[in-house]
Amino acid sequence: MKPMGIRRLLHLLWQPALVMLGVITVFWKLALTKQYTFLDNNDLANMVVPRLQPAIYTIRHWSIQLWNPYEYFGQPSIGQVQPGVTSPFTFLLALAPLHNGHVQFFYIQLWFVFIHCLAGVFAWLLFRDLQCSAGPSIIGGILYATMGYYGNTEWPNNVQPAILAPLVFLFLLRSLRGRAPLKNAAWSGVMLGISWLCGHHDPPVMMSYAVAAIGMATAVPRATRRQAALRIAVLFAAMGLVAAVQILPALEYGKLSTRWTETGGKTWNERVQFPEHEHASLKPPDLIHIVIPGGAGVYSDPFAGVVAISLAAIAIWSGFRRRKEIRLFTALAIGSLLWAMAGSDVLYGPLYALAPLIEKTREPIVALFLFAFAIAALAAIGAEVLISDPEPPRESKIVRTLVRAGIVVLILAFLLNSVKPALIVAGLSMAPLSMAAFIALLLAGVYHAWSRQLIGRKTALVFVGLLVVMEQGNEIGGDWAQVHDPNRNKLINSLVETQDLADWLSRQPNPKRVEKSTDVAFNFGDWNRIDSANAYGASMLTQTIRLSGWWTERIGRMYGENYWLGRTPDRAGLQDVFTGKSGIKIWYDPGAFPRAWTVHRIVVAPNEWNAYDMMNTGDFDLRTTALTVHAKPSLPTCDGADKVTAIDDQPTSLFVQVDMACRGMLVVSDNFFPGWNAELDGNAVDIWKVNTAIRGVIVPAGRHTVTMKYRPVSVYFGFLLTLVGLSGAIVLQRRHETDGPALL
Repeated sequence: MKPMGIRRLLHLLWQPALVMLGVITVFWKLALTKQYTFLDNNDLANMVVPRLQPAIYTIRHWSIQLWNPYEYFGQPSIGQVQPGVTSPFTFLLALAPLHNGHVQFFYIQLWFVFIHCLAGVFAWLLFRDLQCSAGPSIIGGILYATMGYYGNTEWPNNVQPAILAPLVFLFLLRSLRGRAPLKNAAWSGVMLGISWLCGHHDPPVMMSYAVAAIGMATAVPRATRRQAALRIAVLFAAMGLVAAVQILPALEYGKLSTRWTETGGKTWNERVQFPEHEHASLKPPDLIHIVIPGGAGVYSDPFAGVVAISLAAIAIWSGFRRRKEIRLFTALAIGSLLWAMAGSDVLYGPLYALAPLIEKTREPIVALFLFAFAIAALAAIGAEVLISDPEPPRESKIVRTLVRAGIVVLILAFLLNSVKPALIVAGLSMAPLSMAAFIALLLAGVYHAWSRQLIGRKTALVFVGLLVVMEQGNEIGGDWAQVHDPNRNKLINSLVETQDLADWLSRQPNPKRVEKSTDVAFNFGDWNRIDSANAYGASMLTQTIRLSGWWTERIGRMYGENYWLGRTPDRAGLQDVFTGKSGIKIWYDPGAFPRAWTVHRIVVAPNEWNAYDMMNTGDFDLRTTALTVHAKPSLPTCDGADKVTAIDDQPTSLFVQVDMACRGMLVVSDNFFPGWNAELDGNAVDIWKVNTAIRGVIVPAGRHTVTMKYRPVSVYFGFLLTLVGLSGAIVLQRRHETDGPALL
């Protein structure tokens, strides 16, 4: 590359590079060492990390994981949303090297830090578009990627959809300012749609409502109402199309599944009870932790810090009347904070009762991601105001406020040792109070030196940036575990320590299906890509739950559970076949059904509820008899014996060869679900839902081949709509569009 080209490249990259450097510095324990891990909690070690394994394996084989046979006898991964199999960020992790076929923990941590780096760069792009210069944009980008929700949420599938907020608002604000309004409205919708593809549904739902509220506000003036309605309509049309590949399968699965909540399992038509929303709300005493470190931690931490709040205050103080963007971000900060405090905010009640999907979010505190985003935007604007529009009286007031606050907090910290019981309610301790006071005094010194022209613009910005990194780094990572601490890492270490069990099972002939005891807490099936009867997760198909809840010997054997993992067997008749280094044994059940068998007798239940009762308490032999609901196929009896000669069971397909003595039904012990199609000798045939939960196909006499494939219309039609949405935005971008009236 020529020297001029290198200089141009460096000129383009130095600002985002500094943002990423600041973020990496805050997350240095994860990014620059192998001594710490954030993967040491139940959800991450038992569910999130194991679920990444089959998703990455499928991507590395040039596909997307649509169906997951490794949980609860098979259910759609894409329909569950949380695994994030459609997330572009999951594709990035698939580039990381594997070890013994598994994704490595260290690379998961690097990927996690890289997601935060991207968040910072996305925010930097927005702040530059808001006419902030390089320094304030860099500071705002680092703040956004590390503060509050973003810095303390340890679930990648919760962070990924949230980090798209700056890009959603970048194009939204362009549209509202009248810059190629329809083009930018479409791209705002595309970014909002992508957030729906990235994991947990809470952030996209909340962001969609925030965008809708802004659109409604811009439609108040009669003169611009039509323009506002058109732009918001284009935005949400683009969002719906782009998100369709995730939303349509999610709706399909949601209506057929039960979701676990604090108040028990809930089907689609059952509301998540409001006490759960109250429990997952920000408590009023925690508001002090917006400035003082040491909040509730995880993603419930509202921490913004002294630097961010002081810069946001400067923006509001100096530009609230002059800049509509400041008013917008102020309103967004207040509104999202009230949303997060749902348990104490009566205004949340009508939203919960009337607005679609709100009751299903069930964690109002997640709205803190919008609060953090708004504060970061105000802080970037405030830094720009501070540097480009100095006002000595304003800076003097800020300095005095910071000094007084710092001294008061220091006194409070030293008094804490003698009045600790009185302050325990607020979650305060000496260390965070002292650090907040220290940052406040240092920041006062920087503001004072700048206002007196003792330091230059660049020096002041460097000091403010360093204080941001110090303050956010002091809040993040304090509870990460050292990798050599056996007590803190026993959950994540279980994935490695049980590898010998998986190796032994992999040498056994297929098909096989395991059920695990609580001795194996994590999703053994996901991590090792072995069909499994149970897993750690948020939901499962309702039809499977209703088969005795947790499966009796009768139901388990029907499903082909031929191996049990545990220190002791769960029922009589199991054979001890292997003991792992961890002391966990593998037990074999010789009475388990094969993956496919044939029947010539059908019993009919009048309705679904009777069918479940008949399955759970009936005395008919499931090896020779199948149960259907309402109707049954006509099957003759015959003297000869059927024979299943070959089975090849893959995650999204099944191949069976069978010799039938006479017309009968081939039963497969995999879950019935819309999207599974069957062929008999290459010709399409119907799949019967048998035994309330599994699949059956009518096969005539003779030798035949039955093939089942998972080809869900919801996914394929959704993917077509996603392509339409992306293509529409691209086509619209290439068309000439004049600027329109400003609505902001």
